Order: sequence, then structure tokens, then C-alpha cells
Amino acid sequence: MLSKCFNSKCSATFQYLGQGRLFRIDFSEANRRSPVAGKPNAKLASMCSKTYPIEHFWLCEKCAATMGLEISTAGEVRVVLLDKPTAVPARQPITRRAAAS
Repeated sequence: MLSKCFNSKCSATFQYLGQGRLFRIDFSEANRRSPVAGKPNAKLASMCSKTYPIEHFWLCEKCAATMGLEISTAGEVRVVLLDKPTAVPARQPITRRAAAS
């Protein structure tokens, strides 16, 4: 269950899906793409439940502007800084077009 921002230095709490950025990580896919060719990644294998290989992580809007998530070679999800901060798109008001005569 998501309850707070994945960034351990942040105390923002998860309230709505429209806030921040939700990450879906498929640990079974990550295990297949493990950089250790021919050797199963024990940590990832233990995290890959047969019933729930997919987990969700959340970064609040402030953290998501400068950070992302990745799976380390050890199979741990970690926060990484983005090369360029991303601007969260502002919500655009809906405007009506004038009717054509």
C-alpha cells in the first residue's frame, strides 16, 4: 500500500493519484533483464512473488520533478536524480470555442 513518498528524505503523504508520479515496477521483467547474464539474481528472485511480481511506488510532485526510480543491479528500488528536472505540466483550463456562423 502506498502511504508516503518513496524518497526517504521526504515526508509527503499519498492522497490522490493526480499528485506526483506513480511508478509500476515489474520485478519478473527486471529479473529477466538482470545484467548478470546466465545467473539468476537471488535478491530479485526472492522479491518476485509468483502472485504479485508487480509493485507500485510513488514520488510526490516536488520529488518527481527532480528524481526518478530505478532497480539497482542488486535488485533494490532506489531514487536517482534526473539529468534535467522535469516540469509537471500545469492543468489547462477548458475554453469554449466560438460557434462558427
